Parts: sequence; structure tokens; C-alpha cells
Amino acid sequence: MEIKPNEVLWTVDVGVAGLEKVVRLPAGELELTDAQLQDAKSDIDAYLLECLKVEINGSPVEAEAGALEPLYASTVATGQKYISYARQHFRFRSPTEAKRVQLSSALFFTVIRNHQAAVIVSWGGAQKVFTKYGPFELDLTPARLNPTILGTATEFILWGMHHIFVGYDHIAFLMALLLAAQRLRDMVRVVTSFTVAHSITLLLAALDVIRLPGAVTESLIAASIVYVAAENYFITQGSHRWILTFAFGLVHGLGFSSVLRERLQDLQSIAVPVVSFNLGVELGQISILLVVLPVLTLIRRAPDEKGRERRQWWLVRVGSLPILLLGSFWLVDRVFQLNLMPF
Repeated sequence: MEIKPNEVLWTVDVGVAGLEKVVRLPAGELELTDAQLQDAKSDIDAYLLECLKVEINGSPVEAEAGALEPLYASTVATGQKYISYARQHFRFRSPTEAKRVQLSSALFFTVIRNHQAAVIVSWGGAQKVFTKYGPFELDLTPARLNPTILGTATEFILWGMHHIFVGYDHIAFLMALLLAAQRLRDMVRVVTSFTVAHSITLLLAALDVIRLPGAVTESLIAASIVYVAAENYFITQGSHRWILTFAFGLVHGLGFSSVLRERLQDLQSIAVPVVSFNLGVELGQISILLVVLPVLTLIRRAPDEKGRERRQWWLVRVGSLPILLLGSFWLVDRVFQLNLMPF
């Protein structure tokens, strides 16, 4: 793939042996001629355009199909030449200068498990090879092809903040904990212990020391939400809850790692990305705390201690109910792989 100021040129080499599984070709791999390949061009183009998508600066871009070329190889036994790959050229024009390009591919996902693709990207004089497996998405910027420490740190801090803001399950877990924490000191302990715990497992997972199936991790995260929300109906003192938060934070760190692991494959060092991502998550949590704290304080406000205790009692029970219901729904969805939730 070559990214130019106002267009993206994507040259796709796709194996004929793979094409035979998804497109009706006039002949088999060893017998296919160039003329027969060209006769199948419209079907090949239709399949590739169905599987390959490009967005430039966040907007989908239509492809212009160019020439289809045969790439030959020789058999080991007889030296017979045959068409091993079909090379198709695509052009994606942009009305504005390309500053961010997003690729997605679903080639062979219905017939080949863990299909491997090498994506060679050139942009502004820099070149980088990305190795991908199965259906994939690739988010490209000039900085990603030629990263600096500052640029990498900034990217992963923002990514960590974004992930906590859209991670509704992580937010629900924290909210369930914060409802029972009446003092600022207890809230800070909850948030900090959560960060320390998920930082540990995130680093270990990034180093591939520990790895759990995604379905197991997601189910455990949902179970942690259910447990904490249910416990809110029985807990009387939340000052020591940071210990529970730490234990469940280890599980949530595995959830973060599933998002981070693929991105780390393209980097030579993991120290700056992992630390920066954690910092972004912590900043996101602090932002949530700064919003939640005044609201909880306002709800708990009462002229006397007895009134505050009564309001706290109702706050915990009323606030925990939707979290408990959502957590239960997430748990069922993830245990039985219903995929009803978009995250």
C-alpha cells in the first residue's frame, strides 16, 4: 500500500489456491491461464471489494479497480510454470489530504482460519511491514510508520483515556465501588488500587507471561460487576474495599491487554506504550471521579448525620440496581457467547 497526499494505492496479491475457495474460477491453480484469469476479473474484483475497505480521514472511500496481473511460480517436480498469485491494483481517491488511513480486511475469513497477511505500507518516505491474522483493522498515521517516543506516548495516553471512556463495563464496575465509598480518601484508594492491579496484569500479558481466552476474561469482568453490585446491598463499611478492587483489577487488566496486545506487535519496545496506556486509563478514571464525586456529594447532602445515612442507604440500593441488572445481562451474554452487546 502506498499512501500519497490525495490518494491511496493498494496492490493486493492474493493466492489463486485461496481464490478457488471463494470465487468460481474457469480452471484449477495449475491449469489456469492468463486469459481465463482475466475472464474471472469481475468476480475477483467483486470479492476483493467486498472484503477490503478503506477510510481516509474517517470517511469511507470508494475503490477504482485497475489492472489484474498474473504472478507465476514453478512446480518443484517438473518446473512447470503456473499462476500462483493474482495481483489486483486499487486506487482510493481523497478530496482532502490524507492524514489518517484506516484499512479493514476480511479476506478468506469464512474458509481459512487465521489467514495471514503481510501489509507493506509506504507513506512519506517511510515504510513498515504489518503482519496480521484473520479479519483485521489497521489504523495508520505518518507517526505510526515513523514513531517517536513523544508521539508514541501521546498516542497511547489518548488511547488509554478513550478506552476507559467507551469501556462501559469498566465504568460500571467503578461506579458500583464508588457508590459505597463515602469519603474522598476511600474513592482515591479504589481508583488507585484498580490502576495498580490492571497495570500488573497488563504488563504481564503484554510480555505474554499470562494469557486467557477472551471469552473467559470478558465473563470474569462481567462477574466482577455482578458481585460488587450485589455486595453493595450487604456491605456496611467500604473503607477496605480497595483490596477487593485490587483483586478484580487484575482481571480487568487482562481485558485491557486484549485490546493492547495486537497494537504492540508492531512496536519494537513495549515499555513506553504500556506505561502511557496505563497513564491514559488513570487519567480517564480520575476524570470520571471528578464528575461523579460532586454528584454523589450533592445527593448525600442532608442537614444532619441521620439524614445523610438515610440518603446514602437509598443511594447505594437504587444506584446498584441498574448496575446489577446490566452486569447480569453482560455475564449471560459473554458466558453463552450470544454477542448481543456491541462491546
